[in-house]
Amino acid sequence: MKVLVTGSSGFIGQHVIAALDRAGHVAVPFDRPIGDVRNRQRVALKVSRAGAVINLAGLLGTPELFGSEHAAAEANILGAVNVYDAAAEAGIPVVQIGTGHKGQPNPYAITKGCAEDLGLARARWRGEKITVVRAYHVYGPGQLPGPPHGPASVHKFFPTFACRALTGVPLELHGGGGQLIDPVHVADVAETLCDAISGPYGEVVEAGCGKAFSVAQVAEGIAAAAAPGWSAALMAAPVRAGEPEGAEVVAAGPVCRNPWPHLLAETVEWYREWLARSSA
Repeated sequence: MKVLVTGSSGFIGQHVIAALDRAGHVAVPFDRPIGDVRNRQRVALKVSRAGAVINLAGLLGTPELFGSEHAAAEANILGAVNVYDAAAEAGIPVVQIGTGHKGQPNPYAITKGCAEDLGLARARWRGEKITVVRAYHVYGPGQLPGPPHGPASVHKFFPTFACRALTGVPLELHGGGGQLIDPVHVADVAETLCDAISGPYGEVVEAGCGKAFSVAQVAEGIAAAAAPGWSAALMAAPVRAGEPEGAEVVAAGPVCRNPWPHLLAETVEWYREWLARSSA
């Protein structure tokens, strides 16, 4: 089957392309600048030639999106609606990626949550084949760090902690590090997204492991793998805007079976090699 993958050049998108290939599908990449989910006509044309869509496209960020709510809504909500409309016209299924942070007070969680709810409502009341896969704290090779270690526009937990530990920089724990998270390897998330092409439609599939770890525990584990023998300096830092102190974001009905620290050492090594290449 031809499967259109929006946001295909992103971190998760690259792994979804590989997972589709392994499953015998033909992955059709769709990403900016040519492939933009905000362009209704372009989306409709590409969807009409596919047998299914996995919609990963969106504007990322937590504190980074305050002040950019219009852009976030346009990409995360209206972009998803464009995909839903085109898929309904073509009569094909959509897998919409959601976020485990749904309900948090920041533009990303709010706009992605709206896209989830619209998809589920359309599935319920119009019979459209839409499945939401809610991804939790995804990590793995290929997730680029933000400044000063890399070019990413947002800071994610694994690349941030790994690059700091590998370069001997203290690890910052925003909000104290007591927040509970559900780390899940990107390969498991990619497989879950591909499996969801066949449903269950109108439901949420939780791509998490259901195992709670504090941010401090995860930071310590990454530091130990990155620099054995180094007593990692963990520093308290202010809460990031849009991330409630003491939050607990853990899947209640997880489908992924490889909880933290699955492939921790291998992922740290990817960052060690990436830093070496980027400084060469």
